[in-house]
Amino acid sequence: MSPRALRWRPFTLPLRQPFAAAHGTLADRQGVLVELTDEGGVIGVGEATPIPSFGGGTQADVVALIERHGVALLDPATRVEGAGSAALRCALDVAALDIEGRRAGKPIAALLSEQPLGQVPVNAIIGDGPPEEIAAVGVEAMARGYRVLKLKVGSQSLAADVARVAALRAACPRARIHLDPNGAWDERTAMEAVFEFEPFGIGLIEQPVPASDPEALARVHTRSSILLAADEAMMDPDVVERVLALQAADWVMLKPMVLGGIRPAFEVGQRALALGMRAIATTTFDSSVGIAASLQLALALPGNPSHGLSTGEMLAGDVVARTLVPTLGVMAPPDAPGLGVSVDEAALDRVATAPWSAWLGD
Repeated sequence: MSPRALRWRPFTLPLRQPFAAAHGTLADRQGVLVELTDEGGVIGVGEATPIPSFGGGTQADVVALIERHGVALLDPATRVEGAGSAALRCALDVAALDIEGRRAGKPIAALLSEQPLGQVPVNAIIGDGPPEEIAAVGVEAMARGYRVLKLKVGSQSLAADVARVAALRAACPRARIHLDPNGAWDERTAMEAVFEFEPFGIGLIEQPVPASDPEALARVHTRSSILLAADEAMMDPDVVERVLALQAADWVMLKPMVLGGIRPAFEVGQRALALGMRAIATTTFDSSVGIAASLQLALALPGNPSHGLSTGEMLAGDVVARTLVPTLGVMAPPDAPGLGVSVDEAALDRVATAPWSAWLGD
């Protein structure tokens, strides 16, 4: 059945503490909750929480797009372009899939894959900080069941990052360590970093060079002794095509929020897999609605890497009653069809910044 109504409500999610990375410091996340209702009264929910620091637009951009397009958004053929459009397309795609899954009595992952996984391992995420603090956070994450630790690097000098990685490795000798400079290094520094980090047994470096230069990523990939992933490069459709054509990395990072939804992200992942690359699903510091979307994508992808789904631990507010977080370093889908989560009005009231607005179809 086609959607007959759309309503939306903006919100601001506070973080438990500011999170620092090479692209800046996050103190909160501003997004828009979107609900679709079909002709039978089944409701699906999605989330549009763009990343301004990566050029994804703002919460205000998303609201402006909804107000501009109106009831036309109920038609899946409506083209939505401009600032905030990828996040809005994601919200609409997830809400439509949520309805489809609820009607079929299946999780979204089972709509995408004939053999979805029952659970997936996830990595802990560690922000900027001095070596002793990084080591303590790593030890605490390992004690909670994580086996993969992703450390943000690139906001300090390479020498400072080496000291932080050395401290983390010494404190967590059995951990698999991933590094994420968020494209902060130039090509020469990236190659120097590979050389400096090689003794620490690093499992993966995400986006070592600027996202706009997949050719540089491909060159570093050719010479690197450490596996590389394309991350921010997977946010621009034109750059995505170049990354795939060049097979510029070992892994691609798939964020539904920046790729326009679960289905577009899954399609990119399938294309990468066909080329011999591998795929990891990640969030963008979303509410549990966005986390659930990335989790459903992860469950549908083949292989069993550690996905980037643990950001719910950093939220101090949410739109659901119980935030989606890992248990002993793994995440399983909620025991409900579709997306698997439902909005809790009391929780939403605490983080919402405006009342519900709605468009009704014919």
